[in-house]
Amino acid sequence: MAPVALEVPDIVYPSITVFKDKRRSEQYHDFRDELQQKGYAIIKNAIPRDRALQYKQKAFDWLNSFATALDLNKPETWVAENLPVMNRVRMFHAYGVVHEKFMWEARMEPGVLDAFSKLWGTDELLVSFDCLNINLPNRPDLSARTPWQHIDQSPNKRGLHCVQGIINLCASGPDDGGLVVYPGSHLLNDEFFDAHPNSAQQQYANDIYIFPISELDWFERRGIRPHKVCAEPGDLLLWDSRTVHYGSDSTEAGTRIRTAIYATYMPASLANADQLTKKKMVFEEFGSTSHWPYEHIEPGAKKAKALLPDGSIDPRAEHRKVPLEKPEYCDKLLKLAGVLPY
Repeated sequence: MAPVALEVPDIVYPSITVFKDKRRSEQYHDFRDELQQKGYAIIKNAIPRDRALQYKQKAFDWLNSFATALDLNKPETWVAENLPVMNRVRMFHAYGVVHEKFMWEARMEPGVLDAFSKLWGTDELLVSFDCLNINLPNRPDLSARTPWQHIDQSPNKRGLHCVQGIINLCASGPDDGGLVVYPGSHLLNDEFFDAHPNSAQQQYANDIYIFPISELDWFERRGIRPHKVCAEPGDLLLWDSRTVHYGSDSTEAGTRIRTAIYATYMPASLANADQLTKKKMVFEEFGSTSHWPYEHIEPGAKKAKALLPDGSIDPRAEHRKVPLEKPEYCDKLLKLAGVLPY
């Protein structure tokens, strides 16, 4: 079946019109056009390449701090006993890592902030306390993951509610691990859930919907197919949370260590007092959040702990409750964290 022509709708965020006053025939001539049409965009060189590589090295230094036996040049040492515990999607979120100095410095990079400020039409933003991804290709102790195509927005929310971000710190080619998107799927989000009312009627407390393989056929019949996003150090990847996507492992031919910081920004004006209080608590305990900067905030949450396969907490986490290198607190950081008001 030939791909259908996708019409770009007006996109409205609750209380904020995104792509202000632009009609379908008009263009911005920047990343917003691709984001609106394809559901994802790449902002090249959002961070200068040399600084991106410095952040990557800081991430490697953090990883190397857990075991002297780990050698990133020797894949045979890439085993669980030499590594910190990952969460269920194989990213690092505990041990205070999300508040390491290099993580905050990357989040405050001018090119990153400028992109989200342009997107939302405001400089007054909140940022998620999201994960660090260091994906060691073809680990000897792990099997390849089955793709888990999903959206990070509940079917009960219609229209655009969130644009996610990845600060890319390494080269990522077709065989390397990284973001896989289904371009155009965001434009069919409402149609899909109207056609699958049993799915749409369910409640998704954390704004995640995982598609069974059988449901992906619905998109393929409409010309929507997966695309591996390739990028360079310093690129910023953005995607509409309604875009079907997943994080892929490398192929057997992939040799690069994927290194990326997940960071999503939304207008601070959308957060209420209770959400900001919880966000401040998570910040003070060096905890993590999902990609939503002001929703689903859970102080002391189980998901922020380094849980071993048997459900116990990694003993190393008791000695790693704070970052190895704490950030330098400034007004910009504290406002992005929701600790200080704008």
